[in-house]
Amino acid sequence: MEVMMKMLALKNALIAHDSLALDGLLASDVTYGHTSGMIQTKAQLIRSVISKEQDYKTIDPSDMNIRIYDNTAVVTMKSAVSMMFLGKPLNMNMYVTLVWVKKNKWQLVARQSVKQ
Repeated sequence: MEVMMKMLALKNALIAHDSLALDGLLASDVTYGHTSGMIQTKAQLIRSVISKEQDYKTIDPSDMNIRIYDNTAVVTMKSAVSMMFLGKPLNMNMYVTLVWVKKNKWQLVARQSVKQ
């Protein structure tokens, strides 16, 4: 349940351009991989979202599966995303894998997506 709440918080933070929420949700060494092959660091992702270079409009997850292994959670899902990327509309359907680790709190350590 905690991880499900973190997934919702991540979605909301991306859409709302909320740098404080993103800072708390993302581990300092997160790798955030996109369908294009681009991989962003924490600072790169936050900067891109805040500047609206990556301007998420909707993120609609489906078929979410959360598996917990001690202090690690692996989330697999489908996701339909509508966004503006570098000022151009971009709509995608993708498969996404996210890895969360709980130290003091759950934080995202890795995300990778592929086109559906």
